[in-house]
Amino acid sequence: MRHIPGHIKVVLFDHDDTLVGTIGPKWAEHKYIAKTYYHKDLTDDEIRLHWGRPLEELVGILYGTEDIKQAIDHNVAHHTEFEKELFHATLPMLKRLKAQGYKIGIITATSRFSFSHDLSHHKVPTEILDYTQAADDTNFHKPDPQVFKPALAWLKSQSIEPNEVVYVGDGLHDMKAATGAGFTFLGVETGLVTAEEFAKNGIMSVPDVSHILAD
Repeated sequence: MRHIPGHIKVVLFDHDDTLVGTIGPKWAEHKYIAKTYYHKDLTDDEIRLHWGRPLEELVGILYGTEDIKQAIDHNVAHHTEFEKELFHATLPMLKRLKAQGYKIGIITATSRFSFSHDLSHHKVPTEILDYTQAADDTNFHKPDPQVFKPALAWLKSQSIEPNEVVYVGDGLHDMKAATGAGFTFLGVETGLVTAEEFAKNGIMSVPDVSHILAD
């Protein structure tokens, strides 16, 4: 398992565009809501410019509204019409990591509501996951390393040091937060960041999570 150093005890994952495909369905959802409720034609370039922001910030910018609660309500009302896609390698990879003795966690900037729905919809066995953290669990957001404060507290309770953790994510904001917290970072190229961009930042990356356990 050359992508996971031998001293690693915990593998933490980003969720969107790392374990599940989010860009396709959720960009379509934002375009639908913007058009239906705000009479605005969103472009891919507009969404890409702000992608990765917390949802409360994102919807205000994309829809051009100050009524964030209403914008979130629109997202909640339509979220099952635009389901995220579970990458085919995600569950087999998580199960293999668990069988190898690693502790596994998911730390996501999505809401607990949306995250819990995704786990249920994709039938992710809860016993696979030792730790989960959603946007509701912290006031900080990537790339701020303080986003990992709850996770660091959990790791301490498990007698695990930050340098014994690898964080897997698809964005440079994931990388900055993870390395700032003292974790090893591994990039996946299933989001908006290419292998070349990861390499320019001195980061090893793989095409998708199926390659994490490559020999």
